[in-house]
Amino acid sequence: MLAKSWASCTIVGVGDTDSKGTLEVIHGSMLGGKTEYMIARLRREESAGKRVLAFKHTIDDRYDADHLVTHRGDRFDAVRVPDAYTILQRCADAEVVAVDEGHFFKAALIPVVNELTRRGVTVLVAGITFDSWGRPFDPMPQLAEMADEEIIRQAPCRVCGEPAPFSQRMTPIATEFMIGGADDYEPRCADHFVPFSEPPEER
Repeated sequence: MLAKSWASCTIVGVGDTDSKGTLEVIHGSMLGGKTEYMIARLRREESAGKRVLAFKHTIDDRYDADHLVTHRGDRFDAVRVPDAYTILQRCADAEVVAVDEGHFFKAALIPVVNELTRRGVTVLVAGITFDSWGRPFDPMPQLAEMADEEIIRQAPCRVCGEPAPFSQRMTPIATEFMIGGADDYEPRCADHFVPFSEPPEER
């Protein structure tokens, strides 16, 4: 296994797979630049002449419903879908498929990713490593284990500046899925992360 690290990003080669396609999993804390990294990858694939298609969950209506949008305002065209299975129905002849906020799709995303890689598609999935209670945010850990390449993006902890794998919820829950932006979360290291005070949501 090879790993290359710098400021806020670690790339790990996870291992060989039997599928023809490849899976890249980008995960970390809020504000870690996961979507920024994904958009850059998609543009690189487009520049190489690949047919690319990005998806986001219909519940993610932050910033712009029809684009992947970074916290800095960069954007990339995206298709909104209500569930993981719809991705298979909508991806047509795409050679590269990206799924932002993969945790919103829950475990149903895993067989969809398996089918896409079986077809020879390059799949990119971005999501949060841990939820507001500090629990692994499924299905990101499972997808990371499956990945050909794992990219870890961690913003500096807002308290001490160390790499922050956790996302500290700063505002009350207003939606079932705890969707939020820069005003709702802070990146925190393990020493300064405090699990959300309300009872854990069921997943």
